[in-house]
Amino acid sequence: MTRILKIICGAAALLGLSACEHNGKTFPDFQFTGKVPLVDDMFKDDPPVIRQPVLPEMLVNCRGHVYVPALGMIFVSRSQNPPKEGQFLREERLTPPYRIIPYGARVSTDQSPTRLNVELDQKNRLIGLYCG
Repeated sequence: MTRILKIICGAAALLGLSACEHNGKTFPDFQFTGKVPLVDDMFKDDPPVIRQPVLPEMLVNCRGHVYVPALGMIFVSRSQNPPKEGQFLREERLTPPYRIIPYGARVSTDQSPTRLNVELDQKNRLIGLYCG
């Protein structure tokens, strides 16, 4: 009997809530006028997604621990001009042997424990460092 009473009370509550008029809106309309510099700049680009946890102690063999602070920065190859704003890392700063892995590139299976692998995302930002 109590179960039937609970079902009836639940149905009545749902029916009562459905009678409330809300015009299909949950939140009021917000209007923004002009530019909000900090907010607009903060969300103009998606943040870089670091591919794996990068532990500096695992990068000592290939000198990659030096570049851990550069994760998320834009990578500038030898033939490119640096960006007008933001932080970047030039290819000239890397010491051989290293391998640049652009977004979507296939990687060969050859391994070299002293080679630094630098992974990039679609926007040429550093998202991964590993030896091999």
